[in-house]
Amino acid sequence: MSTDLTTTALWKDAQELPSSLSDTLEGLKSTSELADLLSRPGVQRIIATGNGASWYAAIAFWLASLSTRIPIGVTCVPAGLLAAGEFDWREGDRLLAFSSSGRLRDVSEAVEAENFPGPFGLITADADSLLGRAAGARSMVTVHNQRAVTHTQAYLGAALVALDLVGRLAGDESVRHAVQSVPDLLDQQLQAASAWADELSDGLEVPVSSIAFGTRQAWPAAMEAALLLKETSIVPAEGMETREGATSGMYALSKSHLALGLGLGATDRLVGEALRVCAATGARTVRVDPPDEASPLVAVATLFLHPLALAIRLALMQGRDPDQPGWYAAYQETAWSPAPTTTEPA
Repeated sequence: MSTDLTTTALWKDAQELPSSLSDTLEGLKSTSELADLLSRPGVQRIIATGNGASWYAAIAFWLASLSTRIPIGVTCVPAGLLAAGEFDWREGDRLLAFSSSGRLRDVSEAVEAENFPGPFGLITADADSLLGRAAGARSMVTVHNQRAVTHTQAYLGAALVALDLVGRLAGDESVRHAVQSVPDLLDQQLQAASAWADELSDGLEVPVSSIAFGTRQAWPAAMEAALLLKETSIVPAEGMETREGATSGMYALSKSHLALGLGLGATDRLVGEALRVCAATGARTVRVDPPDEASPLVAVATLFLHPLALAIRLALMQGRDPDQPGWYAAYQETAWSPAPTTTEPA
């Protein structure tokens, strides 16, 4: 197995992020059906949901709604709470589901329940999927390639669609402008992120476990960073909000652990404080900040490449395959709805 992280399928997928995200955003310029569905008269609350990375994209949608003037309430709910018809839907609720595959089992169960207040909105990469066909309106994510198991283009595409949607619902062009800047920002980060991970790995031991934390809009990026460490390098990790990292995430840290702080720039005193607390336990601490010109609103994207490069490097240090980890079959069996059967010829 090569030890060059840039030759992995996962990094090759990441190298296509600027072009895939540009195409996703280009496709949104003339489409507002999803925004219309979510803002129809009578809609009082948007329930945003997903699982795994899609859940983090949903949280990014919710966080962005808190700092804008969306005239509709937003609540973020893990998809598992919606399954099997157990969720207490209210009059005026409208579901916004995130599912790259369009086959998320929990959402499929939710929309088929008798008490479900359809129609629902969907952000997906597969219009012909189970959920894609059932959705009342959808926004599409462009995925040029997915060579590796771990999502890169689908995840960040969904996050940017969600942030663009916030801008539409709030009538805030500054949000949409920040979203449009992301492909160029990531293009500028690619080489630096891989070099950073290579340099960091000199003298770095594979941690027993790790925490990642992020301030405000960087919180979803921290959860995704932890997921990348778990998925790719098989290092147990927890993603947290920064103050949680400083006040509870540090409890079990020692010199065999890693603390990754994702900040919002030099003025982010909270992430600096949290890293100092974690460093006092003996843990190795690492900080990543977005480019100076990046808006905090898009931290979910501009704080993605460095943790990804680190996760790949840690996998390679252990002789693991970052592209095809062994857990994938079990994930598919648990998370996806069965593919529909047909009597027609293949």
